[in-house]
Amino acid sequence: MTQMSDEQFRIFIETIKSLGPIKEEPPSKGSFSNCTVRFSGQRDHDAVDEFINAVETYKEVEGISDKDALKGLPLLFKSIAVVWWKGVRRDAKTWSDALQLLRDHFSPTKPSYQIYMEIFETKQSYDEVIDSFICKQRALLAKLPEGRHDEETELDFIYGLMQPKYRESIPRHEVKTFRELLDRGRTVERTRH
Repeated sequence: MTQMSDEQFRIFIETIKSLGPIKEEPPSKGSFSNCTVRFSGQRDHDAVDEFINAVETYKEVEGISDKDALKGLPLLFKSIAVVWWKGVRRDAKTWSDALQLLRDHFSPTKPSYQIYMEIFETKQSYDEVIDSFICKQRALLAKLPEGRHDEETELDFIYGLMQPKYRESIPRHEVKTFRELLDRGRTVERTRH
């Protein structure tokens, strides 16, 4: 019995795959030429996510194939992003590769402790409505590793940062979900204004 090294096995598998039938991608129906979304290369997690979500949606709606999307991606870059792309485009063999390179370079993951610091240093301002405050805080919580906290714990974090007018009107033990907290908070806003 002959044994193969990991490298030999990998080459063997690649050879077999290359001999198999070639999957043809359906013809693309569109391109990014009319897409108005642009990315300038800002190192900002939210800006990168917003750009990727918009581009993915546009790609899906216009029926752009992965291959054509990869070719057209540079049309959506401005400023330093154009220079960056020139340097990394050879590393982007697929659409997924390109998006991952974009995330890795312009949206490095923040360590959890920094996210916690952001959460706890941001108390609800006096004139901030509950919807806005909870939305921002939940967006920060979503940046933590998946499954880190259950909803009950996340409610505890946010409840302590809310304005006293909400905490006085909404006992913590009476709300079990963010939806309940929002509903009760909106009621406070309607009755106190």
